[in-house]
Amino acid sequence: MSFGIDFGTSNSVVARWNGHTTEVLPIDSDNVPSQWRQPEFEQLFPSVLSVRDLQRTLCFGWEAKTGTSQPLDAVKRMLGTRSGAERDSGDTDGSEAAAQLEEHHVWVGSETFHSTVAAASLFSRMKEGVSAQLLDLSDAVVTVPANATGGARYRTRAAAALGGVKVRALLNEPTAAAISYVRDVPIPGRFLVFDWGGGTIDVTVLEYDDGLFEEQTSRGITALGGLEFDNALAKLIQQKIGLTADQLTKAEKRRWRRSVELTKIALSSVPMDGALFFDLPVGLAPSISRREVRITAAEYTEAISALITRALEPVQQALEDLAITADDIDSVLMIGGTSQIPQVRHALGELLGHDRIVDSGLCRPMTAVARGAAIYAASLDGELGDDRDFSLVTSYDLGTAVSAGEQKGFRAIIRRNATLPAEGSSTFYPNMPGASSVRVTVIEGEVGYSADSDRAFPLANIEVDLPTREQDSRRNKIEIKFRYNESGILRFTATHAETGVVLAEREIDSFGPDGTPLQHGLDDELTRLLAHTVRPFADGSSTVRHLSAAETANARPAPIDMSVRVVEADPAVTINGEPQGLVTGGL
Repeated sequence: MSFGIDFGTSNSVVARWNGHTTEVLPIDSDNVPSQWRQPEFEQLFPSVLSVRDLQRTLCFGWEAKTGTSQPLDAVKRMLGTRSGAERDSGDTDGSEAAAQLEEHHVWVGSETFHSTVAAASLFSRMKEGVSAQLLDLSDAVVTVPANATGGARYRTRAAAALGGVKVRALLNEPTAAAISYVRDVPIPGRFLVFDWGGGTIDVTVLEYDDGLFEEQTSRGITALGGLEFDNALAKLIQQKIGLTADQLTKAEKRRWRRSVELTKIALSSVPMDGALFFDLPVGLAPSISRREVRITAAEYTEAISALITRALEPVQQALEDLAITADDIDSVLMIGGTSQIPQVRHALGELLGHDRIVDSGLCRPMTAVARGAAIYAASLDGELGDDRDFSLVTSYDLGTAVSAGEQKGFRAIIRRNATLPAEGSSTFYPNMPGASSVRVTVIEGEVGYSADSDRAFPLANIEVDLPTREQDSRRNKIEIKFRYNESGILRFTATHAETGVVLAEREIDSFGPDGTPLQHGLDDELTRLLAHTVRPFADGSSTVRHLSAAETANARPAPIDMSVRVVEADPAVTINGEPQGLVTGGL
């Protein structure tokens, strides 16, 4: 059985190859509230965990997202290793990057957990949901953003393994979407994949021909997605009622957060001359006499225009990287929920040509990534039954650091875009006579940049013991070999050149200067977290621990009454499958 998992910032999807085609496995469809039943939504598993307000037990998915007051989401963002400020500024060298490997901690109930453990609990719940369908999700191809660092990729692998799912390969999300598309439309060409979901935007240009995918360039923004659209809409509503964000408590912000998201979804079905009424939550800011806010589609468009403009920057950068124009792109695949906002599709069509935008029926925006991962898993298993097996290429130059004056030079051993499986080797000498070992720093980097630049990410420092101390360093020459298998798993081998003795051989399964696997000791922590699915937390403290004492004391939020009403819209417009009218909200 070949499975693929799209582990997303906002939602995750599990798909499998059934021998003939891909099918998405609904993990949590029974818990989708009626107001959230949009196309493909029943196939989504929200990447959210939370604590039930009354029982104080752990829950996941739709219940955690819509049925509790304090959901913990965007865990995937925490698996990255460099802070947002460092990524944006580029002011990070290799040593600082290694130092940033210490994990985030999150509060769940009254206890703290590593972010990897929080992510692992989501994988565990997906595995449990598949088991309920009498299937065994023991291994899968798991997708990651094209621009994910080595640490983020490793943490994804570690989280999946902790959750009981062995990662067969880490597949870049844009390539996964393209695999899904060409399985149905097997036409060679150059694709631009515009992947904009809840947390990140990735723009990747890749070439497909005769089963081979070559990622030619990838650009992106790590913290820009649907969450930022929610914030822009919330700010618009606050401005209309004369309320600033600092006048709202954190509990109040969370109480109306999901209805703001519902409003955003509803606005996608409203024509530019239409409007919605957003009903304010009961008990919110009692001094405000108005209980509803009218929001026009034009106002919403203006509020999100800066976000869309910023999202087009990686598109332009990708074209500039390859010195090409829109005319050199054959097809544009738009995946992720945010990419389906009409204003976004229109803006990208204006830039690249509306005729190049692939219809969402041919590239399903919410499930294409998981489907592509399942197809690639089937390819690894030899299950496709035809000649259209797929090959991938490496995403980074892989090499090591060498002395280069004040900076550390970078020596590439396996070049970017090498077809998997791929291998390369290089020789090294001890730095000084009589040395007992050689230290090899394994780095994902970019040719033309130093090993301590912001373009380099240290994967591991490996100490290779030499058989004897030699005054003549040339007698202790060693050959370092790196090899990626077809799953993208990296293996390191060090051989003594003169004797042929293998001095070190290992899979690179940990990151950081001490070589300690990040998942070490987290098994017990995950067991402790999952035990709370049936056992209440010790007290009624908040899920996210940044509340005032007064807010913490008030564990149960006031009843919420939220709704969105469409007015002045085209009679043909429907929301949630019904003619214009009431769309009830609620958490």
